[in-house]
Amino acid sequence: MILFIDSETIPSLRPDVYAYLAAKHYDHGDVEKAAKKAADEHGKTSLSGLFGELAVISFAVDDAEPVTLVRDLANVGGERAVLVDFTERLSKLNPPTKIVAHNADFDRHMIRQRGIVQSVRLPPAFAATDVKPWESRWVCTMALWTDDRRGRVGLDALCLALGVPGKFFDSSLVAEMVRAGRIEEVAAHCANDVRCLRGVYQRMTGVL
Repeated sequence: MILFIDSETIPSLRPDVYAYLAAKHYDHGDVEKAAKKAADEHGKTSLSGLFGELAVISFAVDDAEPVTLVRDLANVGGERAVLVDFTERLSKLNPPTKIVAHNADFDRHMIRQRGIVQSVRLPPAFAATDVKPWESRWVCTMALWTDDRRGRVGLDALCLALGVPGKFFDSSLVAEMVRAGRIEEVAAHCANDVRCLRGVYQRMTGVL
């Protein structure tokens, strides 16, 4: 069984985190510049499980349609509910032989770290930290394309090169779209990424 997975993240919604960043960058000599630095760092929290938060997780088993779990932003426990739902769904499946993601280190660490923050016991393949590379079930399509970490390639570019159909928008717009109440569009984008991820993986491994 192969599990294809993608996640969408947003900057921290916690006021105390923003207050922490504001205090960290505070400069009474240039309050405006300090505020901009704090806002910029806050925006970048979406890239780390330390303060960033999960908005959507989408996954598909083999050739099945993606299952997409969308956070309820009106519920203070919305992120935890998504992680609990994700864990419960995976517990009903056989352990995957492979977990495929694009830029897999990001999804793996983000889900693991947010599980720790939210006190959710994730399946071993997501919670383990001491797995040797040759024992890991995780497969990264970006690494399959090039093992040069400086040679990063986007999923959209790989789809274009390999003839895998899909619609994309700039992932940097996710936080803005979520703030605008368009999280369902973000969820649809995440599910589409899972389909595209599967197509790219199958093309690179000779299945298609």
